[in-house]
Amino acid sequence: MTGTVRALARRYARALLDAAESQGPEAPLALRDELRAFAPLVTGHAELRHALLRPGLGAEPRRRVLAALAARAGASVLLLRLVELLAARDRTALLPDIVLAYADLANAARGVVSAEAVSAVALPEAQARALAVALGGPAGPAELRRGVDPELIGGLLVRVGGKTYDGTVRTRLGALRRRLAATSPGSSARAS
Repeated sequence: MTGTVRALARRYARALLDAAESQGPEAPLALRDELRAFAPLVTGHAELRHALLRPGLGAEPRRRVLAALAARAGASVLLLRLVELLAARDRTALLPDIVLAYADLANAARGVVSAEAVSAVALPEAQARALAVALGGPAGPAELRRGVDPELIGGLLVRVGGKTYDGTVRTRLGALRRRLAATSPGSSARAS
């Protein structure tokens, strides 16, 4: 996600959170869960996603499709207004980024730590729960998003609170490679 996309998604998420907070203390987290359930309906279907992102499709047909999908999913008024706004402004592609930004903002407003853990293979449930507890704060365990990247070889990459903690084998091998290159004979000649 580029900086511009991230900033735009965060603006939509901020406005959405403000609207949700005006509906009561439970509304922001309920909307977070609703957004997470709705986004895959749009992004998970390749043909639908392609049609919605097609430049030739006008705002009104895009709005009708998204509104119908949201209505079938039993969407709240806030979610329905969001998808209509995104359709009208041709910003449907922002939906996944808005979902992530909204979750982070809603969690932060309630003292829940949002974290992401990426590993070479899927983390077993027990390890994921233990990691969520270790990363959590006073409000309880962290809300942990998990990802898999086989290129990490092993170890864990954790992002929390704007910081990245990299304990992956790939990174450690790269550091070892650099140290070996720096101490090998003739490395001073290469450095100059």
